[in-house]
Amino acid sequence: MQVELADVVKALQFNLMKKIAFIVLMIQSLMVFGQKTINAESLKTFNVTEDSKKINKAYADNMFFGIFGVKHFINALDVNNKAVKSITITSNANPNIKTPVYKALYNQDGTIDMFEISEQIGNALQVKYDYKDGVIAKEVIHYQDKNATLNTFYYNEDKMYIEKPNQKFEMVWLEGDVLLKKVYTENQIGTEDRLMHNCRITRSIGQDINKVCFNDASFKIPLIITDYVPEVDANTLKINLIKGEQSQIKSISDQKFAIVLQGKEKFHISLDKENRIKSFNYLGNPALQEKPIEFLFAYTMY
Repeated sequence: MQVELADVVKALQFNLMKKIAFIVLMIQSLMVFGQKTINAESLKTFNVTEDSKKINKAYADNMFFGIFGVKHFINALDVNNKAVKSITITSNANPNIKTPVYKALYNQDGTIDMFEISEQIGNALQVKYDYKDGVIAKEVIHYQDKNATLNTFYYNEDKMYIEKPNQKFEMVWLEGDVLLKKVYTENQIGTEDRLMHNCRITRSIGQDINKVCFNDASFKIPLIITDYVPEVDANTLKINLIKGEQSQIKSISDQKFAIVLQGKEKFHISLDKENRIKSFNYLGNPALQEKPIEFLFAYTMY
């Protein structure tokens, strides 16, 4: 009788383990499925936390430098913009144009209220922010001679969501100091980021299409970034990410820094004694007959 009971117990255990394994598999499948599709309507909440404010700051900081693709390097400087009311940036790119290339206005709590970019460095545009509970609620982007675009922001737990036109919905979050994003169209995943071993990897259509690795995920100087470029196999169409150029920001003297791209110094940044940016200089490219450009920063304070 003991042998029979033991056999029954073993059989029950085996069946239980099979059921548990099946449940785990179903949960994993649902998790994977959940990553590929969302119900955007259910995420349109406004549950603001301290994480929400950190994501907001990472999203909105140093917009000017995003134009040049060096925002990560500027973040490494830990620039002091406390009590700044406005930043105005002028340049010597065209002596006949006296208007600023960039202007930003800040609220007293340090959040950005508005910024403008002139046609000297890209498409002229103005971006205006509306806030609620200390975080961005709406972002209105107005390109020259075009209708304004409205992006609406939502918050849930440790993530920020951005509803954009044309059925686009973005999920944005921070892992350490690295800003990550998933982009959905009509609730279906388009591109998604993940952080692995200090590398931000972007995936699309079932394949990794981009990888950027940081020597320090907390963005301290000297910050070195390694880009991996996609190489497509002509027969299989499989994408392999091949190690490309390294870029870095380094100190060259007291309060002066250089950004090195593709092995050459491309930009110099000078800070004032308050650790605010004083100048940002493009060093030019003789091979392309591009002259150096100096960008000077002026501040008004609260």
